[in-house]
Amino acid sequence: MFTIRLPKYQFKQIAAIRMKKGQEVVVAYRHSVEQTRVEGCFRIGPGPALYAQETRMTSVGTGLPNSSPEKTRRDSEWITVDEGLTKLEEGLRFYLSPVNHTRVIAAGQHINLEKIKAGSIILLDVERISLIKWILWRFAGIPWLTEIE
Repeated sequence: MFTIRLPKYQFKQIAAIRMKKGQEVVVAYRHSVEQTRVEGCFRIGPGPALYAQETRMTSVGTGLPNSSPEKTRRDSEWITVDEGLTKLEEGLRFYLSPVNHTRVIAAGQHINLEKIKAGSIILLDVERISLIKWILWRFAGIPWLTEIE
């Protein structure tokens, strides 16, 4: 299960999407300093866990991953850094700012982040749960606890 939680609010569950190994998660945003578009592409992999696949940006600069020329290629308008399917041991924490216009797309589904307070940190991760827990979340809004809690 791909999840989004709020670590500073007792890991409140914001989203839960059933995904299979190999499916993609994209975190797209506008870099606040460089004002360039950035897309972080991740895959669901063994564990289950989230794996960094590549980072795409329309230009390079402060705070962007541009220090690995051997891993970088040009794809049309994008400068793409191959992240080598690096396993994210503790998920991905991301700071939400209105300036960034952050979007999260999991298995082609856009996740609404508009109700999350600006300045919040979201945790994107993969959790193994039972089908009954997912059904309770999906249809009754009953969240499940994480191992972190």
